[in-house]
Amino acid sequence: MRRPRVFVDSSLPVGHEITLDADNSRYLARVLRRQIGDPVTLFSGDGNDYLASIVSVAGATRVLIESMQPNTTESPLKITLVQSLAKGAKLDLVVQKATELGVHAIEPVSNDRSILQISKDKQSRKLEHWQKIAVSACAQSNRSTLPRIEPPRSFEQWLNAREKNTTLLLDPAAGQSFSQACQPGLTSCTIVIGPEGGFSPTELATAATHQLLPVQFGPRVLRTETAGLAAIAVMQALYGDLCTIQ
Repeated sequence: MRRPRVFVDSSLPVGHEITLDADNSRYLARVLRRQIGDPVTLFSGDGNDYLASIVSVAGATRVLIESMQPNTTESPLKITLVQSLAKGAKLDLVVQKATELGVHAIEPVSNDRSILQISKDKQSRKLEHWQKIAVSACAQSNRSTLPRIEPPRSFEQWLNAREKNTTLLLDPAAGQSFSQACQPGLTSCTIVIGPEGGFSPTELATAATHQLLPVQFGPRVLRTETAGLAAIAVMQALYGDLCTIQ
């Protein structure tokens, strides 16, 4: 029987019993039909797994936290994904899959050619929605560290406040590959993905003044929701912990 993984947004003291919230209680008791004595793994986003067992399923589910162990699934390469806003459920997909691929942080931005714009009054709700998707993706992919997700801001605002590390901007017209743009032994990087209509000439010029490195995959132009995920996979294979066939 596979141990279900459950996120708990609180401290998890070993040797103590805790009561799970309504959603997690329903998931374990009604969806998975777990019983008293069944094992469950809890995580709170601190990078550790907490091994527990169910002690009650009457009403809210209660579990006993039996031990703690470090979770070793985090990549040695810390990737920040700067993703342009996209219409429909594309951002949901990107957050989910980027989390599964081990991304360290996700920073949504609006660009000159972005089709989707999120008003300030809806930003907090969107952020909470993305965080829930990331939690679910962490549970599925055996991660115990949640990626940091920032509220949406403009591309210009992000440029002026960005972390000064190796920053790769996906551009089909770029003349270099990922490995050509990066130094050996890379431990952190930022990947910047443009909108569905591509970066504007002004944005590309501004990015160059901020020392962003333009890179490209090859002859094919990828959709905005595909490009970031493919780029994460490439960088994890080159400098992280994604295994490749030799």
